[in-house]
Amino acid sequence: MSDKEIKDRLVSVAIKELIANRWNNLDMKKLSRLSKSPLEDVLLVCSSKHKLLDYWSDKINFEMVKSLSLKELQQVSKKERVLELMLCRFDVIKSRPKEVNALIKLSKRSLIESSYSFNRAVKGMKLILDYSDISTKGSLGLIKVKALTIIWLLSLRDWNNGQVPNEEALMAILNKRLSFAEKVNQMLS
Repeated sequence: MSDKEIKDRLVSVAIKELIANRWNNLDMKKLSRLSKSPLEDVLLVCSSKHKLLDYWSDKINFEMVKSLSLKELQQVSKKERVLELMLCRFDVIKSRPKEVNALIKLSKRSLIESSYSFNRAVKGMKLILDYSDISTKGSLGLIKVKALTIIWLLSLRDWNNGQVPNEEALMAILNKRLSFAEKVNQMLS
């Protein structure tokens, strides 16, 4: 079995355990047993259960950009690029409501879990800014990444709580928040 196959199997097991509310009982030995993979192979592929959620998040990022046309994306403004990519990300997670709910619930349990989730969101938002040709370098770049992450998390919360009835409402919320961020960015520049 290849490393990718083991990793995919481990991610699947970890997500199932997370959804079943057994995350705190999950360790590498249990992952090995549940995935029917030797512990040595599991440890070669992944050093912690949190890394498996990172892999899951990376897969979301990949699915977000896999069908994009960079040429088409370049034809619109940077703000519209960010909006389009955020909508693509929502499209990807819409098909995974159980996973998203379990991750949100996990994030609410402890500061450490919240920190892991925030860092995963930061990575996704940095990718969005990079695809949008918006610099993420230096302190101003870091502020942009963190601001977009907050916009994403607020919008995700609203969507998850059922406060966003359809895609048009989601687009309006994101557009409003991105416009505000754009004004703040202009003041900082």
